[in-house]
Amino acid sequence: MSSEKKIMIKVKLIDKYLPGYSFKEYHETLINSPIEKVYKKAKNFDLSKSNLIKWLFKIRGLPTNRMNLQGFISDMGFTNIEENIPIENLIGFWARYKIAPVTSPDDFINNSYQARVKVVWNFYLEELSSNQTRLSTETRVLCISPFTKLTFGLYWIIIKPFSGVIRKKMLQIIKQDSETNAQPKAEI
Repeated sequence: MSSEKKIMIKVKLIDKYLPGYSFKEYHETLINSPIEKVYKKAKNFDLSKSNLIKWLFKIRGLPTNRMNLQGFISDMGFTNIEENIPIENLIGFWARYKIAPVTSPDDFINNSYQARVKVVWNFYLEELSSNQTRLSTETRVLCISPFTKLTFGLYWIIIKPFSGVIRKKMLQIIKQDSETNAQPKAEI
């Protein structure tokens, strides 16, 4: 009698919510800290630790009142769509004429009528060892119509380099926060 091995395929939340997209951006870093600690830090890090992020936000007219991640998400009208603790945190929004919070996860997946643009943004963690984690962040943008794709594409050409800098700085902050006191202190 042969035993069957079950192969478990993990679907990333970002793939579940926006498998097709018009534009994307991806960045990653390796962090010497356990996955649980990194996830906790990534969930609500302090963006104000980077003067460059604050400056770029001000130039773009983005809110800078609450610079922790959850405050920024709320101030922007984004939605925490779904979590798979400690693997992935998915944030998103849709826009017809302006950014609007997602009414429900099912609506985001199945309803394109309310949106001209759908956007998801994740933090995805992979445990490489008990004390090393790969953290990535990916943003995907789906433009519902060809006109929206054209106009967003022009915007993306201008904004993408700055968006990339912001995301790299975010990963740097999470890495620094996660690696602080990551190693046990030697007893004296």
